[in-house]
Amino acid sequence: MKKNFLNKDYAYKISVWFAGILPVWFLRSIAKIVAFFGYIFFDKARNNVRQNLAQIYDDPKLIETTTKNIFLNYGKYISDWAKLNHVKIGKLGKWFSSFQGEEVIKKGLSKGKGIILLTAHLGNWELGGLFFSHRKIPINVITAQDDIKGLAEIRENSRKAQNIKTITINNDSLFFIDIVNALQKNELVAMLIDRYEGRNCVEVDFFGRPTCFPMGPVQLAKSTGAAIIPAFIVADEKGKYKAIADSVVEMEFTGDTREDIKKNTEKLVRILEKYILQYSDQWYNFTNLWGKKHE
Repeated sequence: MKKNFLNKDYAYKISVWFAGILPVWFLRSIAKIVAFFGYIFFDKARNNVRQNLAQIYDDPKLIETTTKNIFLNYGKYISDWAKLNHVKIGKLGKWFSSFQGEEVIKKGLSKGKGIILLTAHLGNWELGGLFFSHRKIPINVITAQDDIKGLAEIRENSRKAQNIKTITINNDSLFFIDIVNALQKNELVAMLIDRYEGRNCVEVDFFGRPTCFPMGPVQLAKSTGAAIIPAFIVADEKGKYKAIADSVVEMEFTGDTREDIKKNTEKLVRILEKYILQYSDQWYNFTNLWGKKHE
């Protein structure tokens, strides 16, 4: 998996160490300065963000302003993630300003078949696991194998300390059994789907460009009866976070497997687009998703 400019084990280790001794406001200030230098000096990452945003916006000034804000907000994301490693689960509530869609989650769990939470590299997705753990709702985070062993260990140990289970996608497909078992226990299973590099994908339009998305969510919904709910943790204007659970996405199955996966995935992608447009300065994709913008 390709790494962005700060997605290194040393960056996370340094952040976690400083987070243990510095107040939130000071930590965020330092992170903002570091991120600004990243915006200035990491040409490849900056250009990749510009290219991604060029699929959404036509205004060069808006693209550049949003690109800069993405870097600055990403610094805040890392500093907050690091600080939350030192926050007791019982004190997590003060980090949130609101929970939109709480009734959607309750209704989904009431069916007893678990919930598949789909999200994007938008806002503070790592905080989502903490949010539901704080509410004593069992959650499993699906993650790809990390090329950087130290980074994978940091993230997994952080989740484990907060009662968040990690299910790692690997080549033997046994992870699929773990996912099904979690759903059968009426737990949450959360996964990122806006940057997929696996083989088993379906191609649908994403901001007008053909893009590969995983087939897994729709296949799981069909085989387990679990509800699919897009969910996001985004920063608000007051420096806190709001949790958002969109409506349950109703799956339609006609018997044509390939076409069913495509049509249902299109529904999911339309919702991703809506939230990415709304919070585009918190969309942290530092790799070029599509290549050069077509003329």
